[in-house]
Amino acid sequence: MRAVLLTLAAISSLAVAAPSLAQTLKVNRDISIDVTDFSGDPKILPDMVDKIESLNGGRVAAITFDNVAGAPGYAAIVLNGSDVRFWRLESPTSDVVELVGASIPSWMLNWKAQRRANAVKVAKVSLADAIRTAEASKRGAPAVVAGIARSAANPTSDVQAYMIGILKDGRLERVAVNSQSGRPIENPEALDW
Repeated sequence: MRAVLLTLAAISSLAVAAPSLAQTLKVNRDISIDVTDFSGDPKILPDMVDKIESLNGGRVAAITFDNVAGAPGYAAIVLNGSDVRFWRLESPTSDVVELVGASIPSWMLNWKAQRRANAVKVAKVSLADAIRTAEASKRGAPAVVAGIARSAANPTSDVQAYMIGILKDGRLERVAVNSQSGRPIENPEALDW
């Protein structure tokens, strides 16, 4: 009996320790994020977009939760006038920190990045609203990453959409939301992150 209790105690201690292990999710072929210590709150990402936009007057083009070297936080790409800025927040209550030396004029972007930036500027739907739509479509599962789809840079594409990564059952599920109408797109796999 003592051996059984010791085994159960050891297993339960592993279960308690498990959440502190890194949980890395692949967003696309180039980007992975660590969602360790993510709160799981489905309102957090769109609220962070609203906060960043209210603080600097710019428009968030992309945002992600990422635990970098044990420091959970939110990274955002913000379009402000003719500049592209990179921001990091540790928590919803922290101040925005602009990453030093990470602000560039939009004319210095390559043509694809310029087209994506323009798609964000002309979007009728905000990224925050697109995230809320995506979360609602997945019954309140939280978003951990969102931004304008790479396909927005395709000169032959008529579809302008945000791609939102929803954390559901430990996996990342894609939801695409049309940036002009605000409606979910049926086949998000047809669009490129």
